[in-house]
Amino acid sequence: MAKRYQKRPSEILNIDNDYLAYCFDEVALYLELEALDDKGNYNWNKFRWKDKETGTNKDLIQFVQNYG
Repeated sequence: MAKRYQKRPSEILNIDNDYLAYCFDEVALYLELEALDDKGNYNWNKFRWKDKETGTNKDLIQFVQNYG
């Protein structure tokens, strides 16, 4: 992800806390690798998101805004 955007995911979201930024970057890498299939394509639909609204991640965004 950092290669594609030339920034770490935590930098894109402007997370100031070093430890939280590290944890967020590790989770982003893990999810990216889990979504990648054998042919190098991403399948984000493999995950079941907990939000009630399909295709959103409001809880994650709110968490990052509160603790970033």
